[in-house]
Amino acid sequence: MQALKSYIYKICVVGNGGVGKTSMVLRYCENTFKENYIMTIGSNFSTKTVSLPDYPQLQVKLQIWDLAGQKHFSFVRPPFYRGATGIIYVFDLTRRSSFADLNEWKTEVQKVVGQKPALLVGNKIDIARDGKREVASQDGESFKNEINAKKYFETSAKEGDSVEQVFKLLTLEILRSSGKI
Repeated sequence: MQALKSYIYKICVVGNGGVGKTSMVLRYCENTFKENYIMTIGSNFSTKTVSLPDYPQLQVKLQIWDLAGQKHFSFVRPPFYRGATGIIYVFDLTRRSSFADLNEWKTEVQKVVGQKPALLVGNKIDIARDGKREVASQDGESFKNEINAKKYFETSAKEGDSVEQVFKLLTLEILRSSGKI
């Protein structure tokens, strides 16, 4: 029997304020959703052990850093990026401006940690389905290549759509890029 190997990886979840970063993290870590929006001040920190049935010899715990997205917090964010092994870029499918700002996020993150395994997430698909979509799927698909993201997801933190898959795929990408699988 193979010995269990344990890893801890730091993930930073970044994007404009109000795109649903905190809700995504809460959905993933606690399987909950809160209707009331409470702005993140600085950062929130959560942990979760990832279930990897294809790799029973690996135990991976994620430290998930949910960083404040408002511009006036930009000066406090860089130290939180240090040590990150993966990045989740999040925008709101119903707010084009949050998509347009992703290049600034990429620059800010990569200035501190360089190129890391990354995913692009268009959140609030539940609201976008109601005709409020401002960013097309094709825009997300083509932009993922610009930021070297492995995959583009459309999620609903409210309904749980694809949230777990985002964190699981990023974990697998980190393991692959570090030669662990």
